[in-house]
Amino acid sequence: MIRVSNEHPKAMEFTSFKQKEGVTDDELIRAAMAFESEFLTKQPGVIFHCLVRNFSGDYANVLFAKTKEDISNLEKAAHYDPNAGAFFGMIDMGSVKMTTQSIEKDFSVPAHFSCVEYGSFSLKSNDYEALQKVSESIERDYLSQFENTRAHFVGRQNENLYTEVTFGATLGKTKEVCMGYIGNPICQPLLDMADEKSMQLDFWYVIA
Repeated sequence: MIRVSNEHPKAMEFTSFKQKEGVTDDELIRAAMAFESEFLTKQPGVIFHCLVRNFSGDYANVLFAKTKEDISNLEKAAHYDPNAGAFFGMIDMGSVKMTTQSIEKDFSVPAHFSCVEYGSFSLKSNDYEALQKVSESIERDYLSQFENTRAHFVGRQNENLYTEVTFGATLGKTKEVCMGYIGNPICQPLLDMADEKSMQLDFWYVIA
């Protein structure tokens, strides 16, 4: 995990993957840490990065930057960096799923968390303004009631694909709070707005 600055990021990249057969977890984690310290810390616009894992054994890079352009530029620079190459060489490229989302609010990556809830969805009626209002209500009137909640935002991947991200103190409590959306008068409007067939959700715990 690295934190280069405390600036407000306007872009997040979330990339899930599996390691290649024969690559141990320890080898992958060491390579990821070298990728952070020797490459990411030197890239313009990078604010934060951590490596997370889910209960299915998949890994994911969680990267925050000042702009989407900064993320695009570091992806290009990674092709020429030996530490990036060593890390990527341990990844099963056929398993990679990468998304980039804009963050259209003043958001700060929290100082202390161990879980990232990452969900994506499309809207039945693409009303982004209504989505933002519901998100603000959930933050103010629901999530803020739990000591576990560290941060939350709704990001935008494209014209009608959105991301909800919550940072929590523990995975267990973060999942419990998330499941509390169902039937809750504050949170249910978000579920009603989303196209159920498009919804994807998982919980990830911090590895490095």
